[in-house]
Amino acid sequence: MARKISVRIGEEGIEVGTLWFDAQGTHRQSSSFAYAQSWLEHPRGFALSPAMPFSQPRFFATRSGRNPAFPLPIADTCPDSWGQRVIRRYLNASGTSSPITDLDFLVNVDDSTRIGALRFFDPDQGTYLRDYDQQQGRIPPLLRLADLAAAARAIENGHETSDELALLRRAAGSLGGARPKSSVLDEERGELLIAKFTGAREDADHPVERAEAMALLLARRVGLTASKVRIMDLSPNEPVALLTRFDRTPDGKRLMFISAQSFLDAEEAESDDNTYTTIADAIRENGQSPSKMNRELFERVAYSILISNDDDHLKNHGFLGGTNGRWLLSPMFDVNPNPHRSGELYLKTAISEVSGPVGDLDALMDVAPYFGLDKDEAAGRIHHMAEQITAQWRGIARSVGMTEQQARNYRPAFEHDQSTRALALDRASEPGHSFDPEDDDEPNDPSPGM
Repeated sequence: MARKISVRIGEEGIEVGTLWFDAQGTHRQSSSFAYAQSWLEHPRGFALSPAMPFSQPRFFATRSGRNPAFPLPIADTCPDSWGQRVIRRYLNASGTSSPITDLDFLVNVDDSTRIGALRFFDPDQGTYLRDYDQQQGRIPPLLRLADLAAAARAIENGHETSDELALLRRAAGSLGGARPKSSVLDEERGELLIAKFTGAREDADHPVERAEAMALLLARRVGLTASKVRIMDLSPNEPVALLTRFDRTPDGKRLMFISAQSFLDAEEAESDDNTYTTIADAIRENGQSPSKMNRELFERVAYSILISNDDDHLKNHGFLGGTNGRWLLSPMFDVNPNPHRSGELYLKTAISEVSGPVGDLDALMDVAPYFGLDKDEAAGRIHHMAEQITAQWRGIARSVGMTEQQARNYRPAFEHDQSTRALALDRASEPGHSFDPEDDDEPNDPSPGM
């Protein structure tokens, strides 16, 4: 099976290039991509990632491990396990007889909710893939949150109806990660949201949605740039985390987004070869505000260690398109404190090649110069952050609806040897916000939406 698709960008649908896909069954899948000459000459034209420069005529990809058969920035627009599960169930229920390929997952994502700014256009049909707004109605509003949650639970349990499948295919197919979730529209605020639901098999003593909301709110409290989130309770034991999409401007325009895997051109999102010092090097080469970004990155690593966030693989870090082909760190997302921490914390992305995957603050301070900090300043920032976390995490846990017992259950994530070490550090300097606009006179904002 071979297919040719036009790759476009933004609400204007500016042509970026052409994607060619070929599959022989499910095991032999490949694609290639070439920029359109008009994009190469466009005043707002930019490379889709640092590894896809305009100077290269064509880019090739094959299916490998967990990576779809597309160049990485295009693969970033594909759903992960939850979205794939929904789409696969829908296609099987529809009686498809051909093998389901990566292209099926790519083209069955709702165009209006697709991650980032890239869009895919079928020149033969004359329509975007997949244009559910025209075919089956708009993005579900918040008023349908309970219906969406029920549909997600039914799919998890394997007894969904055709209507539930159709609803979630439209609303959930674009999203990454393994947990049940859906796109939803807050009509009153005009915001596109991600709704993360309580999983059918989640432990009520450790409410994951409340914990993620707590971690993101706490990150913002200590001065980090993190996704906006709030909790809506469908019932006392069924919280929904509502996260504002940071790849959309307030007026709904799309922002270019790529994962850190694409930013580094890494073979795998989870690998012993992936390190934060490597990300810092890539930021120095391709970041719009490299010194600010690397200081923020340093603080994010320290924060992950202090709250026991060990699901920090490269798909859980991202970059937004800046100006002149440069990139900015996206807000933090998918930050989850691990309440079952015992002993050392093992990160999915290592601090450096020397330290390996162990989440150790001394190892982080040893490489502080990679992030533009001297060791004293690094110690001061970590100490200040630990003080703020210690003082505030319980109150924020209560604010997102955790009971006293649930908050106690998360205590191991916040009180451990590394937090003790951080509190014992001398405060060598008073840390400020990493993205202080007074610093460096470098621009901070992403490019205007496309």
